[in-house]
Amino acid sequence: MPFFKHLDDLSDITDITFNDRKRLGPMDKVSQRIMRGKSTFTSGEKEMMAAYVSGLNTSSFCFGSHKSVVEQFGVDPIIIEEMVVDIDMAPIDNKLKPIFKYLKKLTLSPSKLVQEDVYLVIKAGWSEDDLYDAILIGCLFNFYNRLLDGHGIKGNKAIYRFGGQHLHKKGYSVPWFIGLIKNQIKKSNLKKIKAFNK
Repeated sequence: MPFFKHLDDLSDITDITFNDRKRLGPMDKVSQRIMRGKSTFTSGEKEMMAAYVSGLNTSSFCFGSHKSVVEQFGVDPIIIEEMVVDIDMAPIDNKLKPIFKYLKKLTLSPSKLVQEDVYLVIKAGWSEDDLYDAILIGCLFNFYNRLLDGHGIKGNKAIYRFGGQHLHKKGYSVPWFIGLIKNQIKKSNLKKIKAFNK
């Protein structure tokens, strides 16, 4: 059960961000630019990074949701679980492994990052701009993980599936008028989530 009175077991991140548009509204555009903007990484690879960071943080909501998004991009979500356990043994492109190792260190022990970590990424064929993209994704999802976990929002499989489909199709941007219609959206989403549960 979430920690705040205005939240319930069917709450998701929008119940936090819609409740504070003045401060959190700009995060929609930031997230869209980071996760769907021009990059060497595909949207699917970016979502793998989001799910991986969330898995390292054991953030139930983000890990479940972004594994679902990854699945929408054609990646078996079990691969993400394997990555969290052991990136070296995970069945992913070897070129990606230094990026994920960097994200692991950035998430779990950021003060221990050293120049050698950057060198290993560059040696694998990535540019500094590519690493910068990965760092932005790592930072963004460490923020979102803590935002959701701090509110006690855990979600469930139906919410993850619904959110995953939404993010895959529509991305992260939210119209400016969202605050005016948030209650109608919430009711509509709850119906869809309940339908997934059946």
